[in-house]
Amino acid sequence: MTGVDLANGLDPDKDDVRAAAAAVPFWSENFLFAMYDAGHDVGLWLHLGTIPNRWHLWEDRVLVTLPGNGGVLTSRSYRRTPPEERPGGANLLFTRVEPFRRWRVTAETLATRTSYDEMSSGLVHDGHKDHVSLDLDVTCRTPVWDMHAMIRKGNGRGSMQSQSWASEHYEQLYTVTGRVTLPTGDIAFDGTGWRDHSRGPRGGETGAPWGGHVIMGAYFPDSDRGVGLCRYFHPDGGVTLEGAYVTEAGVMHAAEALEAPRIDVLRKDGELLRFGLRRSDDVEVWLDARTTTSLFTMLQRSVHYFGIDPAGSLGSVYVLNFATLDWDGEHGSLYVERSAAPGVSVAQL
Repeated sequence: MTGVDLANGLDPDKDDVRAAAAAVPFWSENFLFAMYDAGHDVGLWLHLGTIPNRWHLWEDRVLVTLPGNGGVLTSRSYRRTPPEERPGGANLLFTRVEPFRRWRVTAETLATRTSYDEMSSGLVHDGHKDHVSLDLDVTCRTPVWDMHAMIRKGNGRGSMQSQSWASEHYEQLYTVTGRVTLPTGDIAFDGTGWRDHSRGPRGGETGAPWGGHVIMGAYFPDSDRGVGLCRYFHPDGGVTLEGAYVTEAGVMHAAEALEAPRIDVLRKDGELLRFGLRRSDDVEVWLDARTTTSLFTMLQRSVHYFGIDPAGSLGSVYVLNFATLDWDGEHGSLYVERSAAPGVSVAQL
């Protein structure tokens, strides 16, 4: 990708941590790397973020989907992280090697192991801890898709500034290799993934009321193509923010989201997801994916419980899926992030 502007016009400093919090209530900064190795059937969801109104405190979350019906591993911790070690927490560290091109992801933690049945029927309880460690090299493959630029160019609808979770946000697709140590042993992780970086007010009843969301992203290494979309909802069902993109050989094509699948029933795997978008040159792309593994957490910022609340009293369920799909005969992996209504039903596993 030498010579390709993966920053897509953004300043390199945008891919780093701010030196100080903005003087805005509930302002926070969040980094996410979500990745899947289809060959080993292992998914990783790795998040670092500041606590709104306590910017000096960093929360790290390490979530792992184990192969087959092996269950999930969940870990969460907090740290007053020194500036030179940010973005980082007690157990997880993201190191920017080259802006918008290369990152290193490392972690070592003790994580609670939970079966899919337990995670799908209630909140995850504290219990036996398993050792997990990660040492991964991330190589960004597509130009950054920036929400502000999308709206300015008229390729999406809604407003980034009206959101309740951030006022700045970009996404990028990548390949990832390295070592992952799980309770079942070491694996040579080789997969693809989706990352984002958000800044701005989060929570505190700032911005538009939350009515749910859909995020999808997949990179296809053989053809050097990528695809992604997002759609955010108001409680009345209206769309507050929406956009999509297709990348080919380092070229970003802005697109319109035509269909983004919401959730009616929670499933561990086997859910068929059909989504579609229309590029700015009127070329339509329709793809079918099928989920292979999932994680469920509670979306409420002040709670962050893993698993689900059957009574629905804790608000929306944050659903993380990894899926497989084909695009013109090429096999790939899809990251899917959605929120389900409180009290959503669960399919039998």
